Amino acid sequence: MPQSTSPKASAPPKATALEVVPAQPTQADRDAIAYLGAQANRALPGAAYLVLINLKVIPPATSEGWALYVGDFRIPKYWEYKDGIYFKVFDPEFFAEHKGERLRFTQDEKKFVDTGLKLTAPASVSKTPSAKTRTASAKAQKLPRQEDVLKK
Repeated sequence: MPQSTSPKASAPPKATALEVVPAQPTQADRDAIAYLGAQANRALPGAAYLVLINLKVIPPATSEGWALYVGDFRIPKYWEYKDGIYFKVFDPEFFAEHKGERLRFTQDEKKFVDTGLKLTAPASVSKTPSAKTRTASAKAQKLPRQEDVLKK
């Protein structure tokens, strides 16, 4: 009798470290920041916070990918970089709302695999983000470019 040929579920990614790095926003990021600021009816800092998750091994791309969660919030989009994966945060309130929540992976939205990592905020995120857009843009120019952060 032949063995089952059903595809084996891929092993969950093993996260080894988490770092949050503020970087200069791209033009698409600036558009998203403007939109989110208008939705929230407040000015947002002109920065893209890159949440870098180092992985022991970057899993191959498959049709059965892993969804990433911070607590109960599903990260809608993340990308690969040389040491793992990353996602972007444009509103510092995200860090306040999800501070200390665990990062988790799932393939079926039922069984979750805890990474052992918790979300932290970068030191540069102010407790009360009330900077004027003009000042935020000037500060963003002093931040590293995303390409440079992702190459490190």
